[in-house]
Amino acid sequence: MEEESMKLNEKKIHVLETEEVQNENKKTFNWAEFLACVSVSTTNLHTGFALGFSAILIPQLEINTDDIGKLSKSQCSWIASSISIAAPFGCLFIALALDRFGRIFTFKFSLWPCFIGWMLIALAFDPSIIIIGRLLTGFAMSTGTNSANVYMAEICSPKLRGSMMSIGSVMLSFGILLTYCTGLYLHWRTVAWIAFVGAFFPVLMTSFWTPESPVWLIYKGQDVKALKSLKYFKNSKYSVGVQESFNELKTIKEKKDLLINKDIENCNIFRRISWHLFKPTVFKPALFMIFLFVLQQFTGIYTFQFHAVKMLQEVAQGIDIKYATLLFGLFRFLLSFVATGVLHNYGRRPLCMISGIIMGISLFISGLCFYSRTKGDESIIITWVSLLCMLLYISAGSVGIMLIPWILPSEMFPTEVKGLLVGPIMAWCNAVMFVAVHFYEDLKGILGGMLGILWFYSFISILTAFFVWLFIPETHKMKLSEIEDYFKDNTIYLLKKKKTVKDQQL
Repeated sequence: MEEESMKLNEKKIHVLETEEVQNENKKTFNWAEFLACVSVSTTNLHTGFALGFSAILIPQLEINTDDIGKLSKSQCSWIASSISIAAPFGCLFIALALDRFGRIFTFKFSLWPCFIGWMLIALAFDPSIIIIGRLLTGFAMSTGTNSANVYMAEICSPKLRGSMMSIGSVMLSFGILLTYCTGLYLHWRTVAWIAFVGAFFPVLMTSFWTPESPVWLIYKGQDVKALKSLKYFKNSKYSVGVQESFNELKTIKEKKDLLINKDIENCNIFRRISWHLFKPTVFKPALFMIFLFVLQQFTGIYTFQFHAVKMLQEVAQGIDIKYATLLFGLFRFLLSFVATGVLHNYGRRPLCMISGIIMGISLFISGLCFYSRTKGDESIIITWVSLLCMLLYISAGSVGIMLIPWILPSEMFPTEVKGLLVGPIMAWCNAVMFVAVHFYEDLKGILGGMLGILWFYSFISILTAFFVWLFIPETHKMKLSEIEDYFKDNTIYLLKKKKTVKDQQL
C-alpha cells in the first residue's frame, strides 16, 4: 500500500511539474528561439542588398560611363539577372550539404562567397567582373537563406514558426531599403562596400546564439548533443519538458527508420531523391511548390525589385523617381513587420489568397491609368492613382505571395528528405526567377509594352490566389508531423478527407 501511495504521489508531482512547465512556456517569451532565428535571418540583409543593387546600379552606369564604360542592353540584363543564375547552384549545393554537414555549418559556409562577391563588385573595372561578383552573391544568397529557413522550421514551436521565419523578410526589406537609400545618393562602389560590411552581421550573431538543430542531431544519432541543444531552445530549468520533446523526436525517427530502405539510403543523391519522390508525402508538396513558384515569379513581384527605378519611370511619369523608389522601399520594410505579426495570428492560405487578389486588382487599375495616359490624359490624378496602385501591389505582395511560398517547403517536406529536396525546389524557383527577370524586356515587347505587362501580371496574381485556394493546405500552428500526415491522404484541399488541418479565420 505504501509503495502504491508513493507511486501515486510521484505521478502527481510529475503532472504538477509538467503543468508548471507548460504554464511557464505560455507566460515566458522564448528568447532562445528568437535570438537563434534573428541570428540566421541576418543573412537576408545581404539578400536584400543583392536584390535591390541592380535597381540603383544600372541607372548610375547608364548616366556615368567613365567608371566601366557604356553598357549595352544585354549587359544590363545580365547584371540584373545574374544572381538568379547562380542561385540554383547554391540550392543544389545545400541538397548535398544540409544533411551531411548540418544546418549551421552549411549556413556559415555560405558567407564566404558573399564576402568575395561584394569585394569583386566594389573593385570591378569591367562589367564582366560585376557579373562574376553577382554570381557569387547569388550563390551565397540561396545557400544562406534556404539553410536558415530549414533551421528555423526545425527549432521553432508550431505557434511561433510562422512569425519567426518571417523575421527574414524584415531583414530582406531593410536590406532593400538601405540599398535604395544609399544608392540614390552614393556611388554604387560605396554601396557595394556597405553590403560587404553588412555581411559580417551573420558571422558575429551565429557565433553566440545558434546551436545545431536538435532534429538533425537526432537523425544523425548524436543524442547527447541533441539533448543539450533542446535544453537551450526550451529555455527552461525543468528537464522534464526537454526529455519529453527528445522522446517524441526519437519516436518519430524510430518509426521512420522502419520504413526506410537502407540500401537506397546508401546510394547516390539522385537515386535517393527518385526513390523518395514515389511517396505521396514527398511528390505532392514537390508538385505544389513547383507550380506555386512559377506563378509567384510571373506575378512580377520580384521583377519589380530588380527593375524598380525603370518600371516606375514608365508607370508614374511626372513624379520624382528618387522619392517614389524610397517610398516603395520604406513601405516594404514597414509591411515586413506587419507580415511577422499576421503570420503569428493568421493562416498561410488566407494571406496568400488575399494578397493575390489585391495584387491583381491594383495592377489592373494601374494598367487602366497607363492606358488613359496613352490616349492623351496627362492628369496628375491619373499618375498618382497609378503610383498608389503600384504601392498597394508591393504592399499586398510583401505580406503574402512574396513571403509565404519561401516558408512552405521547409514546413511541408518530411524531415528525412528536407535536406535533399528543399535545395532542388529552391533551385527551380531561382531558375524561374532568372527567366522572369532576364527576359522581362522581351516579354514586355511580346505583350505590347508596359500596359500588356501590367495586365499579364494582374492575371497571374489572380490565378495564384485560385491555385492556393484549391491546393495549398494550411500549415499554421501545425506540427511538422501533422503536415506530413495530411499529404498521405489528401491532394485537393477543398476535398480533404481528414480534419488534420485547422482552418484559420481572418
